[in-house]
Amino acid sequence: MAEYLKPVPTPDPDTKKFWEYAKSHELRLPRCTACSLLFYPPQGLCPRCLGDALEWVKMRGTGVVYSMSVVYANRSKGFKDEVPYIFGYVTLDEDVQMLTNILFKGDPFQVKIGAAVEVVFDDATPQVTLPKFRLRAG
Repeated sequence: MAEYLKPVPTPDPDTKKFWEYAKSHELRLPRCTACSLLFYPPQGLCPRCLGDALEWVKMRGTGVVYSMSVVYANRSKGFKDEVPYIFGYVTLDEDVQMLTNILFKGDPFQVKIGAAVEVVFDDATPQVTLPKFRLRAG
């Protein structure tokens, strides 16, 4: 595996399960057992009711592009050789939005708001796997 030059997240007690599931190539998000809110990013308390009883729900891993930005200039180590790239929000089929990278081949302007996407997993380091999204075929 080549050296990964981009920053990687540091799991904490509130996000540890999210990253463990990602390492297993599963996209799971926390849901509050008190008010049923499914949310991202993972945190220790429900952002709606502040409940701390959470369950981890497996997502289908599909959704649509809600918003996006094509990045053409980034001189930071690990990014400069990958421009242009897309950073944006994906609305999952479960109606949760995730801030993520949207992978594409060719012209980034072929990626449109509302485009169907699916999760893919980038095994960035032996310890960290990152969920990203790509256009769904068909």
